[in-house]
Amino acid sequence: MDSRAREVIKQGGRLFSKKQAVDSLWQEIAENFYPERADFTRVRFQGDEFADHLYSSYPTVARRELGNLVTSSLRPRNDKWFTLHVGNEALDATDSVRGYLEHVETVQWRAMYQSGTGFVRATKQADHDFVSFGNAVIKFGPNVKGNGLLFRNYHLRDCAWSENSEGKIDVIYRKWKPTARQLVEYFPNTVSEETKRLAKKEPEATVECLHCVLPARSYDYTGQMGKKYPFVSLYVEKGKEKVLEEVGQNYFCYVVPRWHTIADSAYAVSMATALMLPDGRTMQVMTRTLREAGEKYVDPPMIAVGDAIRGDIALYAGGVTTADIEYDERLGDVLRPINQKQSGMPIGLELQSALRDDIRSGFFLDKIQFPETGQEMTAYEVRNRLREHIRNAAPIFEPIEQEYNDPLCEGVLRVMQDQGAFPAEQMPEELSGAEVSFQFRSPMAEMAEQQDAETFLDVRDRILLPTAQLDEAQTAQVNWDVALRDAMRSAGFKAKWFNPIEAVGEKRQAQAELEQKQAQIEAMGEAGAATAQAAQGAQAMAALEQDSK
Repeated sequence: MDSRAREVIKQGGRLFSKKQAVDSLWQEIAENFYPERADFTRVRFQGDEFADHLYSSYPTVARRELGNLVTSSLRPRNDKWFTLHVGNEALDATDSVRGYLEHVETVQWRAMYQSGTGFVRATKQADHDFVSFGNAVIKFGPNVKGNGLLFRNYHLRDCAWSENSEGKIDVIYRKWKPTARQLVEYFPNTVSEETKRLAKKEPEATVECLHCVLPARSYDYTGQMGKKYPFVSLYVEKGKEKVLEEVGQNYFCYVVPRWHTIADSAYAVSMATALMLPDGRTMQVMTRTLREAGEKYVDPPMIAVGDAIRGDIALYAGGVTTADIEYDERLGDVLRPINQKQSGMPIGLELQSALRDDIRSGFFLDKIQFPETGQEMTAYEVRNRLREHIRNAAPIFEPIEQEYNDPLCEGVLRVMQDQGAFPAEQMPEELSGAEVSFQFRSPMAEMAEQQDAETFLDVRDRILLPTAQLDEAQTAQVNWDVALRDAMRSAGFKAKWFNPIEAVGEKRQAQAELEQKQAQIEAMGEAGAATAQAAQGAQAMAALEQDSK
């Protein structure tokens, strides 16, 4: 037994113990909105139905639609949805820097989407965790062979974390139950002898383990050759209290995006399900009541005269129910339905429709849809409507970009730098020591950038050109080189498509020289024509003088 392993297990147990109430809440949310994940506090067996307790699928469909919109809007598979920039705008705009950063973006994007990385699956699962519970967990890093990246999404039930003094998550514990065969493959030299024997007898038997990542300073860890790392990663075999692996890391290999954080809590809440949980429960009760009422109306309960019925009551197509021949029909039918009133059905359906609208609004589905911009609208009206759409969608997209996409992309960049994907000799000298940051393409960002391009065109066509007809000197108000270049970038024009800015000056100079030559040629032509005319005039005068003699 190892004292280090014992301490890690002890600290992890404390965090998981504090998290039990959160797991209970997440179980209730999952049962109403995400039944596939409803195994926080109960065991689900293979083959169990996910949603057999639900009467309405709409709350689950609303959650699914929002989760899918997050994926398609913020991480479209066929579009490079992030860009790299430096804080110095003048440096960021230079062609050499932009060309290099776009090269880095392309290499990283291809590495993330390479076959076998699991990026699409991990982020897809994490998106639905995020919209359902307000939290998600993704682990990233090099794969086992070290020739690519690997991304995994983990169940929130198996993870517990804590924040540092700045409110950032820097400690995480994850329960892990690999099979004995897998554990021996991962850690053949450090796994316990009991697990090795188990791998031979029952290779598919599971072994309880724990993975922990925490700041190296709190663990007092120093790597080989005295090298210091900001974080340390530990794998522990719980049953034998044995450390399987202890390595330093230059990055925190987990991304834990959180939607709406609450003071004094390391766990966030979903801005969708936190408020819609009562509506989700009400939807199930209301749907059950309306379905039962509809079933009673279509197949109503029956009243039967007990002494007059001979045998069983056959309430199916073609069934025959035998009645006593001596029964007096004037007393009423021997078998008749109980009359059902329909007056409550329209009200119930209206309430159900209103509840669906509330759930749709609670999941922001009415705010994410792009606004209608008809041809009859002016450019000013279109821009205002797009600005309103951006404000409405900001509560969803901004936390995802800051808490999710940014740390994930930054962490992957760190991993690739450690693996030597970007040789230092290829980097421009002016980038040495510069801090780079990611910017993300989303419907909001694209609309904001397109507005810059549209503003350029709108001001040029509606204000500047009409004014130039009155005073041509007003065109000097605009730095056309800078304005046009910025408008083209806003419209999505790539840096590698630009010629150097000096090419514009060279073109102007060439045009000026050409115009000067043309002017000289025209002047020479005019001078030649004048000389010819003068010669012709002299000849005419000489001819007149000769005639006069």
